[in-house]
Amino acid sequence: MFTQSQVIRREDVVHHVWGDTTSGFVTDRVVSSTDQLHVLEFELPPGAEFRHSENNQTIFAADVLYYVLEGELILANPQTGEVVRAEAGSGRLFHAATWHNGFNPGQQTTRVLEFFSPPPSRGTASEFARRQPPLTETHYLDERWRKRWPAAADEQRATTSFHRAHTSTALLGFRDADPSHLLSILVDTEYLRVVEGVVQPGHVEDFASVEQESVLVVVDGELWVDVWSPETMYNATTVLRPGDAMFLAVGSAERLLVRAAAPARYLRGSGEVPADWTL
Repeated sequence: MFTQSQVIRREDVVHHVWGDTTSGFVTDRVVSSTDQLHVLEFELPPGAEFRHSENNQTIFAADVLYYVLEGELILANPQTGEVVRAEAGSGRLFHAATWHNGFNPGQQTTRVLEFFSPPPSRGTASEFARRQPPLTETHYLDERWRKRWPAAADEQRATTSFHRAHTSTALLGFRDADPSHLLSILVDTEYLRVVEGVVQPGHVEDFASVEQESVLVVVDGELWVDVWSPETMYNATTVLRPGDAMFLAVGSAERLLVRAAAPARYLRGSGEVPADWTL
């Protein structure tokens, strides 16, 4: 568990295999996991899937964003029958107590970045799932809209289990007053905030205080991250490439720069869970 700002190289993260022969297996790369935020990258090879089993029930007590880095992810709620698609460069947000199964129907590996808060250290993952009654039936076709489609499209969007997260649905803004650091707020809930940022070549900005524990993961390009920690007098500039991350502790300060000729794109997840929060 990290307590100070630090670099997390993709090749150095902890690896984990989730699942069993009934649920299917998922390979995880755990980027960071604290009492505020859980971040990992998981993979599904072509034709692979994860469902739920007696020992691995796919239902959590958290806000979770699955953001697809490569390939395509089909998500299904086996309780309602709702099925949605998330293509590379987009994601799906779901809230607590949502059953979910995932499928890769394509011919390439699907890579997904997961942001999760309140995190598993608060009992929101396996501990919560084991206490839930198992599903007695599973559905992969949503019959609620039978004979009402597409007339019921607005109703379906309002009641969806999986909210689309994409720059086309995001709340846009600038880091300061400069469009050369464009922010797309993909998710902003009580516990979880995820922002996609694009920093243009030559961008310069002032230091900004880190108000929420955050993990910044580079998706495209080369990003310089300058971090200042007043408690430890730590000042370090790091160059991050795709897959690399930076853990940003509350109370530190950071600024981002691009020195290369191409822009850099990153995802930044932030978690904030009250100390007295319980299930």
